Amino acid sequence: MLGEIRGEVRFKEPLSFHTSLRIGGAADIFVVPQDVDDIRHALMFAEREQLPVAVIGGGNNLLVGDRGVRGVVLRLEGCLGRAEFHGEEVLAGAGVSLSALIREAAAQNLGGVECLVGIPATIGGALAMNAGTPDGWIGDFVSAVYYLHPDGTLGEFKPAAGSFTYRAFAAPAGAVLIGCRLRLTRRPLADIQKDIRQRLKLKKATQPLALASVGCVWKNPPNDVAARLIEKCGLKGKRLNGAEISSKHANFIVNRGGATAADILALMDLARERVQAHFGVALEPEIRIIGE
Repeated sequence: MLGEIRGEVRFKEPLSFHTSLRIGGAADIFVVPQDVDDIRHALMFAEREQLPVAVIGGGNNLLVGDRGVRGVVLRLEGCLGRAEFHGEEVLAGAGVSLSALIREAAAQNLGGVECLVGIPATIGGALAMNAGTPDGWIGDFVSAVYYLHPDGTLGEFKPAAGSFTYRAFAAPAGAVLIGCRLRLTRRPLADIQKDIRQRLKLKKATQPLALASVGCVWKNPPNDVAARLIEKCGLKGKRLNGAEISSKHANFIVNRGGATAADILALMDLARERVQAHFGVALEPEIRIIGE
């Protein structure tokens, strides 16, 4: 079945090449599908061999263990990369870059999703974690989600209240998200561009964008901000080997060079323990952690 895949199949592929943190051991079997049929073949192979399947996009919200990932890793960035505009809706494949989609929509005087500007994600990754900001979440704009079941059949899901929650989407178990429909709003290009510039300027001023990172590590607890709690514990700028709790934004952990997943996890443990001890608040990871 792997031989029927027209995309790329690699063995023992270092996942540090495919994460924004530049950290991670090797995937046993690494598949970059060319189309939906390739995804089907990969899922059927994994089911026949009883192998686990992990799906990744751009690797921007992902920490991979130093010993790598067993089974099959499907990388959808570069696959399912088309966006089709129909009136004030867009049909976007899971591999479409969120930032590219926002730019392409703006060129057609379509906006409404400017709150998602600067989030480094593919559409699939953004859906899986309900990416967004306090101004709005991708789930607010979704009219339909498309996915493949483990047996290769197609499914369509029309979200209802509660389908998208804080940093999460209730996808069917084992399903691979392959795309969605988003509702847009007609706006003048100049207004969209002004909004985008202001949001990117704020991100640049407050986040360590020049360093390898995984974005915000922790979900904000109810009625508070994770970065504030971590900073109040005196951990801003705390280093362990090549890993650092960012001195610019305490909810970022950056790789200053040579950091391992173990270093990142140790800093996460430290932050979790200190915040629990000082404030009685249990921090929950926003990032996805896979592998050994």
